[in-house]
This record gives sequence, structure tokens and C-alpha cells, in this order.
Amino acid sequence: MTWKDEIIHISSIDIEDHTFRITTEENIEGLSGSIKNAGLINSPIVIRKKSGYTVISGFRRIRSAVNLGWTNISARTIESDADRFECAKLAITDNSLQRQLNLIEISRCYKMLSGLCKEKDLPATASQLGLPDNSDLSGKIIRLCDLPEPLQQYILSGSVSMVMALELVKPEYNGSGIQFAEIFDNLKLSLNKQREFLTLSYEIAAREGISVLELINGVDFQNILSDEDSDRNRKTHKIRQYLKSRRFPAIMKAEDNFRRNLKKLALTGGIKLIPPADFEGNTFIISMEFKTTSEFDELTSCLNRLINDPVLKEIVSKNSSDS
Repeated sequence: MTWKDEIIHISSIDIEDHTFRITTEENIEGLSGSIKNAGLINSPIVIRKKSGYTVISGFRRIRSAVNLGWTNISARTIESDADRFECAKLAITDNSLQRQLNLIEISRCYKMLSGLCKEKDLPATASQLGLPDNSDLSGKIIRLCDLPEPLQQYILSGSVSMVMALELVKPEYNGSGIQFAEIFDNLKLSLNKQREFLTLSYEIAAREGISVLELINGVDFQNILSDEDSDRNRKTHKIRQYLKSRRFPAIMKAEDNFRRNLKKLALTGGIKLIPPADFEGNTFIISMEFKTTSEFDELTSCLNRLINDPVLKEIVSKNSSDS
């Protein structure tokens, strides 16, 4: 592909035509300052159209020139009959040589290429341009640039992973994806916690015949989020307990009863009483930790005391009857 170095009127460039746009960065203050002090080192690349030019690469450089009050700009111009596929590859190459592309920018690259080449040729083309060539991965990445803008921003900030972002737009979540992403961002939840919150919310909504949005916009849920006396770790714990209590009310009730009775037992520090998983079944486990025989003797005395403790009998009998 050939081009000419020309001085063109900035007003002749259609900066609203984003056909070849890849970059997600909107801030131009730093770039404008650099161009003002050092000049335009790398000329933008544009292609002629019936009236004026379309940008292939250099959107931010052109906006910076406009911001600086320039009337003309040095550009590499390509004739209008140039192959659009080659133009797309040129845009990707020019951007990727300047920096490492983020996920949304890679998604835009895939989207651009997919409209200009056969699906079977996409992996090879992507590989030539330094893009991931795994077909399963590219199939997910290509969808990212079509997600709602707020979700894209949460991906870029690292608050939401690609996998979670694609999960959040599934129809079963009734358009609550952006709101969940905001919650994940505010609470700085790990991926496992995000999955747990999302799964519990969906199961509660299905169980109670309400929408997920109704659940997370409910008074109880919102009161926890807006509690100024709780830090994000405390809020996370409260929301988790709230969701679990609505999803598994019987288990949470049993857990609360067990916790209260466990305090009454006043176990010696080295002894732990472990209930059945999810309080299903009636097998309890007692574990002991000791370093000396005297500590062992003390733990044994505590165990002997427990044999006739009515609280322990209540714990065991209560769980047996519930099972």
C-alpha cells in the first residue's frame, strides 16, 4: 500500500467516522502538550473519500491538533480505491506498534477484521498482526466491543473480567449487568465472590418469582450498600449473609442456632466442634490441637465435661430432628 505525505485542512477530516478506530483512550491533554512542545512526530494516516478524509490511524493526534487551534496538519494520505482490508491491517499495526493493546482495543481489531475477511482466515490474519489467534478466545473477545459502554469501562479498569462481563449480559439477569458491575467495583470483589453474588441473586429471583433487579434494588440490599458505618469488607460480608439467608433460609437458621449454642458451650481454645456440611445429616466432628501432655489433659477434661452438657445435647438432638 502506498501513501503520500501531504498538508491537509483539518476541517476536511471526518473525525466522527470511527470505521478504523481502535484506541479507547479519550484523554488528549498529555498528547496535546507533547505535540505543542515537540511537534507532530508521527503523522496520522487518512484515506480519501468522496468529500474529505476518513481517519485510519491517529484520531487522538488529530483531536490534539484541533485542540491546539491548528488549521492544517501533516498526514499520510491514501487514495480512496485502496483495499479496506489492507487499511484495517494498517490501522491495527500502527496502533499496536505504539503500545500494548487492551482487551477492548483487541476486540475492535477482531470486529474490524471479521467484517473484511472470511471467518476461516481470521486466526491466521490475527496471528500475523500479533493478536491472539486462539479461535475460542477470539470468539469471546470479539463480543466485548459490543457490550454497553459502562461494562467496557469496568473491564478496562480491571473491576470486571472478560468472562464475568459476558456473563452479566445474559438475558436471565434482566439487564442488571451494569448495576452488578458497579457493585463489584465498589466492593472490589474477587472473581469468586462476584460469581457467588450473581448465582445467589439469580437463584433467589427464580425461587421467589421476582426479577434480579427487584432483588438488588430492594430496600434491604440497598441499605447495606449505603451504610456509611461499614467498610467494603463489612458490606461484602453483610450482603453475602443476606443473600444466603434468602436463598437457604433453613440452613442459615440452623447456622445461627449452632453459633449461639456454640458460645454457650465455652469450649477450650484447642477444641473445635464442626457441624455437618450445610447441617444435612447428623455427624459432628470434634478436633483438638495441643502441644504438651498438660494441654491434652486440659482438653480431655473439657471433653468429659461436654458429655453431660445439655447445650451439646440440644445441638445434636436439634440437628438430628431437622435431618
